[in-house]
Amino acid sequence: MLLRLHSFGRWCYLHHVPFVPRLVRAILYFVFNCILPVEASVGEGTVFHHHGWCVLIHESVEIGKGCNIYNQVVIGGGHDGPDGPPIRIVIEDNVNISAGAKVLCKSGTLTIGKGSTVAANAVVLSDVPPYSLAVGMPAQSKPKKNRPAAA
Repeated sequence: MLLRLHSFGRWCYLHHVPFVPRLVRAILYFVFNCILPVEASVGEGTVFHHHGWCVLIHESVEIGKGCNIYNQVVIGGGHDGPDGPPIRIVIEDNVNISAGAKVLCKSGTLTIGKGSTVAANAVVLSDVPPYSLAVGMPAQSKPKKNRPAAA
Protein backbone atom coordinates (compact mmCIF):
# COMPACT_ATOMS: atom_id res chain seq x y z
CA MET A 1 0.00 0.00 0.00
CA LEU A 2 2.81 2.40 0.93
CA LEU A 3 4.67 1.96 -2.34
CA ARG A 4 1.47 2.02 -4.42
CA LEU A 5 0.58 5.41 -2.96
CA HIS A 6 4.15 6.61 -3.51
CA SER A 7 4.09 5.41 -7.14
CA PHE A 8 0.81 7.21 -7.77
CA GLY A 9 2.12 10.40 -6.16
CA ARG A 10 5.39 10.16 -8.11
CA TRP A 11 3.50 9.72 -11.39
CA CYS A 12 1.44 12.82 -10.59
CA TYR A 13 4.63 14.73 -9.68
CA LEU A 14 6.38 13.76 -12.93
CA HIS A 15 3.31 14.69 -14.97
CA HIS A 16 2.85 18.03 -13.17
CA VAL A 17 -0.54 17.20 -11.66
CA PRO A 18 -1.10 19.86 -8.98
CA PHE A 19 -1.94 19.19 -5.31
CA VAL A 20 -2.02 15.37 -5.52
CA PRO A 21 1.69 14.82 -4.63
CA ARG A 22 1.28 16.93 -1.48
CA LEU A 23 -1.86 15.00 -0.56
CA VAL A 24 -0.04 11.67 -1.04
CA ARG A 25 2.84 12.91 1.14
CA ALA A 26 0.37 13.83 3.91
CA ILE A 27 -1.41 10.47 3.69
CA LEU A 28 1.90 8.58 3.90
CA TYR A 29 2.87 10.57 6.96
CA PHE A 30 -0.43 10.28 8.85
CA VAL A 31 -1.18 6.64 7.99
CA PHE A 32 2.31 5.10 7.98
CA ASN A 33 4.32 7.69 9.97
CA CYS A 34 6.67 7.62 7.00
CA ILE A 35 8.30 10.49 5.13
CA LEU A 36 8.79 9.24 1.57
CA PRO A 37 8.73 12.25 -0.78
CA VAL A 38 7.41 11.75 -4.29
CA GLU A 39 10.68 13.29 -5.58
CA ALA A 40 12.59 10.21 -4.36
CA SER A 41 12.74 7.33 -6.83
CA VAL A 42 12.15 3.76 -5.63
CA GLY A 43 13.00 0.78 -7.85
CA GLU A 44 10.87 -2.27 -8.60
CA GLY A 45 10.77 -5.01 -6.01
CA THR A 46 11.93 -2.76 -3.18
CA VAL A 47 10.20 -3.59 0.10
CA PHE A 48 9.65 -1.32 3.09
CA HIS A 49 9.19 -3.83 5.90
CA HIS A 50 6.75 -3.12 8.75
CA HIS A 51 4.80 -0.81 6.40
CA GLY A 52 7.67 1.70 6.35
CA TRP A 53 7.06 2.61 9.99
CA CYS A 54 9.15 5.62 11.07
CA VAL A 55 11.18 5.70 7.84
CA LEU A 56 12.53 9.06 6.69
CA ILE A 57 13.85 9.43 3.15
CA HIS A 58 15.36 12.62 1.69
CA GLU A 59 13.91 13.82 -1.60
CA SER A 60 17.20 13.41 -3.51
CA VAL A 61 17.50 9.66 -2.80
CA GLU A 62 17.52 7.05 -5.55
CA ILE A 63 16.73 3.52 -4.36
CA GLY A 64 17.48 0.64 -6.73
CA LYS A 65 15.62 -2.58 -7.45
CA GLY A 66 15.08 -5.37 -4.95
CA CYS A 67 16.15 -3.48 -1.83
CA ASN A 68 14.93 -4.23 1.72
CA ILE A 69 14.45 -1.29 4.06
CA TYR A 70 13.37 -1.92 7.63
CA ASN A 71 11.73 0.35 10.20
CA GLN A 72 13.26 3.46 11.81
CA VAL A 73 15.71 4.01 8.94
CA VAL A 74 16.86 7.53 8.06
CA ILE A 75 18.31 8.15 4.61
CA GLY A 76 19.11 11.80 4.15
CA GLY A 77 21.33 14.68 4.95
CA GLY A 78 21.57 18.34 4.29
CA HIS A 79 23.72 21.05 2.83
CA ASP A 80 25.69 24.05 4.00
CA GLY A 81 22.99 26.72 3.93
CA PRO A 82 20.58 27.55 1.13
CA ASP A 83 23.41 28.09 -1.36
CA GLY A 84 25.41 25.03 -0.26
CA PRO A 85 26.17 22.07 -2.48
CA PRO A 86 23.21 19.70 -2.98
CA ILE A 87 23.26 16.14 -1.78
CA ARG A 88 22.45 12.95 -3.62
CA ILE A 89 22.26 9.46 -2.14
CA VAL A 90 22.29 6.46 -4.48
CA ILE A 91 21.33 3.06 -3.13
CA GLU A 92 22.09 0.48 -5.78
CA ASP A 93 20.22 -2.80 -6.42
CA ASN A 94 19.70 -5.56 -3.81
CA VAL A 95 20.80 -3.53 -0.78
CA ASN A 96 19.56 -4.38 2.73
CA ILE A 97 19.25 -1.56 5.24
CA SER A 98 18.50 -2.94 8.70
CA ALA A 99 16.38 -1.41 11.45
CA GLY A 100 17.55 1.85 12.95
CA ALA A 101 20.31 2.45 10.39
CA LYS A 102 21.19 6.01 9.37
CA VAL A 103 22.62 6.91 5.96
CA LEU A 104 23.73 10.55 6.10
CA CYS A 105 25.41 12.75 3.52
CA LYS A 106 26.43 16.36 4.12
CA SER A 107 27.35 17.26 0.53
CA GLY A 108 28.07 15.61 -2.79
CA THR A 109 27.05 12.04 -3.59
CA LEU A 110 27.04 9.04 -1.28
CA THR A 111 26.67 5.58 -2.84
CA ILE A 112 25.80 2.27 -1.23
CA GLY A 113 27.05 -0.41 -3.60
CA LYS A 114 25.09 -3.26 -5.12
CA GLY A 115 24.38 -6.22 -2.84
CA SER A 116 25.60 -4.47 0.31
CA THR A 117 24.09 -4.65 3.79
CA VAL A 118 23.91 -1.83 6.32
CA ALA A 119 23.75 -3.36 9.82
CA ALA A 120 21.19 -2.39 12.44
CA ASN A 121 21.86 1.00 14.04
CA ALA A 122 24.89 1.64 11.80
CA VAL A 123 25.62 5.25 10.84
CA VAL A 124 26.89 5.45 7.25
CA LEU A 125 28.78 8.68 6.47
CA SER A 126 30.81 7.58 3.43
CA ASP A 127 30.48 5.32 0.39
CA VAL A 128 29.93 1.59 0.90
CA PRO A 129 31.57 -0.64 -1.75
CA PRO A 130 29.52 -3.29 -3.56
CA TYR A 131 28.93 -6.60 -1.73
CA SER A 132 30.08 -5.41 1.65
CA LEU A 133 28.74 -5.07 5.18
CA ALA A 134 28.66 -1.64 6.86
CA VAL A 135 28.75 -1.84 10.67
CA GLY A 136 29.37 0.56 13.53
CA MET A 137 29.19 4.24 14.26
CA PRO A 138 30.58 5.65 12.01
CA ALA A 139 30.15 2.64 9.74
CA GLN A 140 33.15 0.74 8.48
CA SER A 141 32.80 -1.48 5.43
CA LYS A 142 33.89 -5.11 5.46
CA PRO A 143 33.69 -7.42 2.44
CA LYS A 144 30.96 -10.06 2.58
CA LYS A 145 32.07 -13.67 2.68
CA ASN A 146 29.33 -14.83 0.31
CA ARG A 147 30.19 -12.56 -2.63
CA PRO A 148 28.86 -13.67 -6.02
CA ALA A 149 31.35 -15.07 -8.50
CA ALA A 150 32.76 -12.58 -11.01
CA ALA A 151 30.80 -12.56 -14.24
